[in-house]
This record gives sequence, C-alpha cells and structure tokens, in this order.
Amino acid sequence: MVTGLLSGLRVLDLTRFVAGSQATMLLAAMGAEVIKIEVPPGDPYRTQGTERVNGESALFLALNSGKRSVAIDFRTQAGRAAVERLLSTADMLVENARPGSLARYGLDWESVHARYPALIYGSISGYGDVGPDAARGGFDLILQAESGIMSVTGSAESGPVKVGAPMLDVGAGLTCALGLLAACVERNRTGLGRLVSSSLLEFALASLGTLAAAVLASGEAPGLLGTHSPVFAPYGGFRTSDGWLVLAGAGSEEMWARACQVLGLSALTGDPRFADNSRRVANRDALTREIEAVLTTQPTACWLARLAEAGVPAAEVHDLAQVLASPQVAALGSIQELEHGTAGPYRLIGPPLRVGGAVLSYPSPAPALGADTRTVLAEAGLPAEEIDHLISQGIAVAPSTTEEQS
Repeated sequence: MVTGLLSGLRVLDLTRFVAGSQATMLLAAMGAEVIKIEVPPGDPYRTQGTERVNGESALFLALNSGKRSVAIDFRTQAGRAAVERLLSTADMLVENARPGSLARYGLDWESVHARYPALIYGSISGYGDVGPDAARGGFDLILQAESGIMSVTGSAESGPVKVGAPMLDVGAGLTCALGLLAACVERNRTGLGRLVSSSLLEFALASLGTLAAAVLASGEAPGLLGTHSPVFAPYGGFRTSDGWLVLAGAGSEEMWARACQVLGLSALTGDPRFADNSRRVANRDALTREIEAVLTTQPTACWLARLAEAGVPAAEVHDLAQVLASPQVAALGSIQELEHGTAGPYRLIGPPLRVGGAVLSYPSPAPALGADTRTVLAEAGLPAEEIDHLISQGIAVAPSTTEEQS
C-alpha cells in the first residue's frame, strides 16, 4: 500500500457531513495530517445513519478515517484562541459551511488569508460562493433536483428519480481535493495560498456537460430518459426474461448493425425511423419496444454471451452486494479494513485511485470525539493547565487520561 505522498502537510478540517469530509479523508489517505475540528457534540454524522458498528455510526466511520479529532467550540473566545494556535501551523483549512457564515469567527477566507497568506483555503458549498443562491444551504437531494440531474433521470411512469448515491456530494469533495493539490503546486512557486472553492451545483453541471452541450446548441431540454441517453440510441437499459441489461449499441453505425444482427432485428437497419442515430434518438421509445420484445424471450446471461461474441458492449445490472463481492473489486483493493477502538474492525471503500499500481490506505481509523484534543493542543504549545481549563468549561472535549492510555 502507498502512504506518505503528502507527508508533512497539515490540514485543519472544519467540515461536516459528506462533501467536505470526503475531500479531507482523501487528503489523509495521501499522507496529510488531517485535524478534524469538531464543535461539541461533534459532527452530526456521529449519530446519524441507519447502520452501526458496535454502536459507532457506519456513516461517520466511512467518511472520517485517517483523521485526528479535536473537539473544541471555536464559537467561544477561548476556543477560537486555541484554534488560532492550530491555524498558525496549518498548510490548509477546509470547510463546508454556508459562504460567509465563518466570518463572525475570523475563519472566512479573507480573514484567514490576511493573517496567514501562505495558507491554502478550501471551501465547499451547495451553490458556489458567488451569486444570488450563494448563501443557501446545499443538500445532495436538493441540488440533484435544482441542477437538472433529476430532469433526465426516471421515466414518464416514475417521474423524476434521484440518483441513488450522493454523487454530487462526493464529486464536489473530490473536485475540491483536486484544486487544493493544484494550489499546493502553485504555492511551491509563489509562497502564497489560494482560495479553492467547489460546489455541488458546479459538479452537477460538469456531470451534465455532454447533455448541456446539446441543450446549448438546440435550446431544447431532453426530458426524462430513464436509463437511456439523450444523444445515442440504443444506449441504455432493457428488460430481459429474468432481469435487466444495459446495451451500448450506438457506438457506430457498424456496431448498430451488429447489435441488430445478434437480436434478429436486421430489418431495423432499413427502417426509416432508425436510419441514423438522430432518428433513432427521436424514435427511442419505439426502438426500445422493438428491442425489448426480443430480449424478453431469453435470460440475461444468454444475451450477454451472444452480444459479447459479436463485440457489442453490454452488461448485467448488478446490485451493490454483487459489486462488493466481485473479483474485480477485490483485485483493485477497493475494500479496506480498519480497527477502531470501540467499533472494532470495520470495512470501508478506499480512495478511488492507485499510485504506481498500489492502493492508497487510510493511516488510522476514524477518531473518537476529541480523541486527539489534548495531544494536538499540547503540540501547538498550549500549557496543560490551559487545556484542562478548556475541558472543564465544556469548551473542549477530550477522553480521560485512562481512556487515552487504553
């Protein structure tokens, strides 16, 4: 496994929920020291989610492995002074608060940059940090609706459908991490930090790039497409006698002809409704009916074998349990196991990249709330009595000395 790519880089993590936590956990996997600042009682995901691992939230474990936790209320003057000590030693600060909301604590980009011009600042929001919607809170579901993602997902029967995974949260987090690393490269040349901002809306627009290009050219919105493409046909999901497969039979006219031959539908190549890709897209529903009338006569495995022999890309629709148990996922090393002090061993999905053919690994499990409060604040130069005072006043949270030793 690969570790230490970003060794020596210290990240102050003020994020919560998915997008920000995803960004900083990736930095931790690449070797950065990520200090998660949690205002007591901590990240809401410590208590949310449906699944627990020996009482610990599987949701929190999956988004915060590899980090250190300092539980301190920076909304108080004393807490803010302690965080300032940490900030003075950090290379990056990453947050996903509503734009402008950290200004009252002196933790917005402008204030931090004025005090620490070399610090790189990452900000993730729902709608971006400029414009009439900048101050709005952002949730993956809401942005899937408002960005247009749901307008092309689903069918006339189902209505608009949310993508099952929080793709905008994850994508915005990965995009921010990419920008932060680019800013590190620039800082090596200039000595100055940059503001790197990403948002769920901007990642949604990037995801819709090819569809948006067609709309920008034609002025016409594609509407609900189910599993199908707005620009290619046949290119989508089709019923078989025992399930579903996806068929990418529109890569070229030659591939379209091969698909028709496998399905016994060669007559369709001469049908005026399907004479070229544009007409097939325009008559997608009729084409789907023709294809499914044949596919539903045989099981998925039968069709996959025939299509593979003809060189037509197709695949069965797998459920998540099948995917996680697949030999390919095992070969990639995508599922990793960590040992948590309370939860015990738990499994999670590793970083979505490898370096030199080797997987990246998280350096440690997700931290208990305030597990590193005493250690990190002491490293920043705070005297033990000052740390004890913060804890006794409820401004900071740390495990007892006995718990730390265990």
